[in-house]
Amino acid sequence: MSLRILPQDQLAQSSTTIVPFFLPESTPPYAARANRFNELAPGHALEAYLRLCAAISHAQAAAASEVDVAAPVREQRYWDQCALHDLPPLGTEGWPRDPAWRTLLAHLLATLAADPALPAETRTVLERLAASDADGLERRATQLLSGDWSGLDRAEAPFVAAALQVYFNRLAAQLSPLQVGNPYVHAHGCPACGAAPTASRIRPGADGLRYLHCSLCETEWHKVRSSCTQCGGTHDIGYWSLETEDDGRPTERQQPPMRAEGCGDCHAYLKMLDPGKAQNGDVLADDIATLTLDLAMDEKGFERAGPNLLFFPG
Repeated sequence: MSLRILPQDQLAQSSTTIVPFFLPESTPPYAARANRFNELAPGHALEAYLRLCAAISHAQAAAASEVDVAAPVREQRYWDQCALHDLPPLGTEGWPRDPAWRTLLAHLLATLAADPALPAETRTVLERLAASDADGLERRATQLLSGDWSGLDRAEAPFVAAALQVYFNRLAAQLSPLQVGNPYVHAHGCPACGAAPTASRIRPGADGLRYLHCSLCETEWHKVRSSCTQCGGTHDIGYWSLETEDDGRPTERQQPPMRAEGCGDCHAYLKMLDPGKAQNGDVLADDIATLTLDLAMDEKGFERAGPNLLFFPG
């Protein structure tokens, strides 16, 4: 496997009106994501983990369908202040977490525990979480959402994050666009919940426009292509992908669906998915399936600019 530098995109400016952000759809993404994980798993070096992620995604889908998350309710002044100052309405200190997220977690853990194929070590982690009291779970959630992951239990984190993803996704899906501020002000943070993006994608039906994909609630917001998602720089942007070789012979060179966009100014990078090159491509699933690309970018001195909350290395 070798690393190949791809030429910078040459993009024509669209005359179409740009939609600044897309809130999550009413139908959660988890069932389709589970199918993508299972599609990517066979023969993959991370097959076991991709299968586990598929099971987590299935459990997220079940929890989302069984547990109601109440629509966000606040006084109009709250929404006005968020819009005035371009603050993510679900990501401020004025938004306390509803205990519903713990109900989602309990449902998710029970669904996973019912799987007889679950590895013993994973089952132990689930049992430990299921036995935790409310205060302990809230501490875990607060630490995970703060971004300070020192001391975080990396084995537990994907399951806590999975429940929080469903909670914030269902909240964001019930927001009105008028309750969300300008996504261009704090471009690296989700305009709905404030979380960092996992990656970006070329959104189907959006004239080739690139949107950042929130790691938590899955809102997507527009970011001009060939510009750094971290510092906004435009003059030293490079694209990398991994090429495989079959029996020592180069395969036909086709632009892969997942590439890394790196900035020579701040040395940050984020992956970009082009679903047109992968019919069932999914930002979170395809990201985990291309961790080798992350290793290659790390070796080149780049630092990843956004997390995947289903994967906590350590």
